[in-house]
Amino acid sequence: MKKIFQNWGPVLVYFILIFIGSSIPVQVKPGVDKVLHILEYGLMGFFTARGVLLTWDLPKVWGCLLGTLMAGSLGVLDEIHQYFVPGRSSSVYDAMADFTGALLGALCFVMLGSLLYRSDKLYSRPHDSCC
Repeated sequence: MKKIFQNWGPVLVYFILIFIGSSIPVQVKPGVDKVLHILEYGLMGFFTARGVLLTWDLPKVWGCLLGTLMAGSLGVLDEIHQYFVPGRSSSVYDAMADFTGALLGALCFVMLGSLLYRSDKLYSRPHDSCC
């Protein structure tokens, strides 16, 4: 149980923060909006790829793909949620920006994970072969 929370806790906590933040009506300039979506879901893609690769023994490509799909799906759920929030808008382009950020974040984890998890910087004990 500790391992599941250790691997997936950041995803859960971060999604709760996104959900709370997207419940607040805010007006953002159209170009800046997409950049924020990419950054926001880039971190989510990083966390989901981390969760996937630390939980299951998958090749990096599959971990990146599954992490991207999970984070992007959470982005779509958030867009549906924003549709019902007064003062917020929902768009397909926002969801596309979410998927783009998720892919970039998942790729970052795959690249950084190779360095961090093999060098025992995050875990001092022997650990699943992540990256």
